[in-house]
Amino acid sequence: MQTLVDGQVYALRRGFFNMYVLVNGDSITLVDTLTSAQTVDSVRQELAQHGLDFARVRQVFITHAHYDHVGGLTALQAALNVRTIAHRREAPIVRGEQTVARPRPQDVDFLSRLILASVNFTITPARVDTEVQEGAKLDEVLPGIEVIELPGHTYGQIGLWWPEKRLLLGGDVMMHLPWGLTMPFRLASPDWAAAKDSVRKVAALDVEVLGLGHGPAIMGGAAAKVRALLK
Repeated sequence: MQTLVDGQVYALRRGFFNMYVLVNGDSITLVDTLTSAQTVDSVRQELAQHGLDFARVRQVFITHAHYDHVGGLTALQAALNVRTIAHRREAPIVRGEQTVARPRPQDVDFLSRLILASVNFTITPARVDTEVQEGAKLDEVLPGIEVIELPGHTYGQIGLWWPEKRLLLGGDVMMHLPWGLTMPFRLASPDWAAAKDSVRKVAALDVEVLGLGHGPAIMGGAAAKVRALLK
């Protein structure tokens, strides 16, 4: 696991996909769940290598309801009956009551329209225990950490902002690719104007450490890189 804050925040990376491990005393919170039921084995092994007990996982925080962020949720709930936290606009999608939002075909290019027509956006329904929105304090996750709304990639995408450490776990508000920060995939982002506004919102936070759903975490000076993307 990549250490973001020693003893408290870690990134668990599997190829192009990330989840995060937050440690608060005897309680562990997972941020997102990777793509499949294999998440359970991945988390158990990684925690054990760092001297942490899988049975201490108490919560799962879902940034948004795309398959690469909730694919392992049902397996985690079956293994540990963890409390699951999601935004009020994502919760019905996680539960299977609504479908995943896509861009309108007329808003994307021809190739994206072909891909949209062929990609299966269906996710396996899972339980949501707690619905949150902007400004909710989650001291049980880490003291002082709070929910920040970052819509655009989905209508209810959220992240975790920890002002004390100037650390943001931002889901897919951006991606960190080998050549730098980029916007999220257009063909999976139904509100492009809101997606841009969310990047502006992150820029205003003066983030130092930035963990995203895709790519390695930025361990210092993240604000300057976000501002460069804005240009």
